[in-house]
Amino acid sequence: MMHERRTRRRISFKRPIRVLTEDGERVSLMSMDFSMEGIGFLSAQPRDVGDILRVSMNIGHNGRTHVLDAIGEVVHRRYRDKKFYVGMRFYRDK
Repeated sequence: MMHERRTRRRISFKRPIRVLTEDGERVSLMSMDFSMEGIGFLSAQPRDVGDILRVSMNIGHNGRTHVLDAIGEVVHRRYRDKKFYVGMRFYRDK
């Protein structure tokens, strides 16, 4: 049985996101869910636990734009729907 480690509620959040890897690779992907602590997204390429990524996405609603840029760490992945579901935890500003 998996133990839930989230402390914030997550919501379904299916929107395009841009991901920048540590190697400088830029990829357009689709998010699946979002919370104030992290994001889940689908990727054709596996991302390793511990990978550091920068994500950029529009979290605005009702036609408004509010771009969120965040850096975080991949904390889990699993194979889902012929792609990899990747869970990323955002780093907190110091």
